[in-house]
Amino acid sequence: MKIVAANTDLCVNHSEAYSKVKGAYSLWFAAYDNLTRDDFLKRLVVLPETGDRAREVVRFLIHNPERWK
Repeated sequence: MKIVAANTDLCVNHSEAYSKVKGAYSLWFAAYDNLTRDDFLKRLVVLPETGDRAREVVRFLIHNPERWK
């Protein structure tokens, strides 16, 4: 069982959530006509549909924007 993902310092669950959050941004960017990354994260963190791990990743990225790769 993997605890840490290969190319990150995140656990496997948070690494997967991070990938999904990043993937969703391009869809939101197109749908909301040039939505900024900060606005995307602020919207995503308050949605009730956002899962726990994704919400944790979003909060982390809000406080550590340099970690968005």
